[in-house]
Amino acid sequence: MSEWPGWCRAGRDELRALDALVAYGPRYRPVACLAGLDLVLPDSADGLRIIERVRGSATTDFGAPARLAADDTRSLTAPEIDRLARLLVACWSFFDAVLCEIPEPARSVQPEVGRSPAQMRQHLLDADVMHLSAFGPAYREPPAEAIDRLEPETRSRLLAAFRSVSPGQVPAPVRRYGFEWTPRFAVRRSAWHALDHAWQLQDQFPNAVVATRPG
Repeated sequence: MSEWPGWCRAGRDELRALDALVAYGPRYRPVACLAGLDLVLPDSADGLRIIERVRGSATTDFGAPARLAADDTRSLTAPEIDRLARLLVACWSFFDAVLCEIPEPARSVQPEVGRSPAQMRQHLLDADVMHLSAFGPAYREPPAEAIDRLEPETRSRLLAAFRSVSPGQVPAPVRRYGFEWTPRFAVRRSAWHALDHAWQLQDQFPNAVVATRPG
C-alpha cells in the first residue's frame, strides 16, 4: 500500500495477509482523516488488486517491511511528496495521541511480554534515527533521557529530508544496517512502525481511543 503508508498488515499466507489488511482498514481511516484525506475501503480482499510480489526475508516473516518494492525506486512528484509527508505526520501523531490516552503511571509498567508504552516510544525514536539512513546520516543510538528533545528533532529532520527530495529524481538505493533505503521506503517503514505500535497499545489499553478530525 505505497499510496497509504502505514496501512500494512501481515498474515501466514497471502490470502490471510490481504484479509488482515482489509480488517485494519477502519483502523487506518482515522489516520487518513488526520492527514485530511478520505480513504475508500474495499468490502473484502476481492476489492484489492495485487500489483507486485516481492520475495520476503526473516524480517518480513515477522511482519515488518524489509524489502524494496518497485514503487520504492521510482521518482516522486511534488504532490506525492506532500501527500506522503502528511500521512507520515498523521501516523506519528496517531501514536502520540494513543500514548497520551494511557494513564501516565501505566506507561512505564513492563508487561509479561514485550515493551511498556514508554519503551515503545523510545523504540520508535531509535528506529526513526535509523530511517534517516535513507538520506545519508549515520545511525547513532539516541540516549533515553533525551527523548523529549530528540523525538521532535528526529522527526523534523526526517520530514525535512523527505520534503527536500527533488521531484522527478530517481533515487539510488542506499544499503545500510541490512536494508536498502530510498526516501519512499523510509517513509512507509516509519509510518508502518508508528501505527503498528499504536494499534498494539490500543489492543492492550482499549480505552485509548483517539478522536480524529481532518488536519
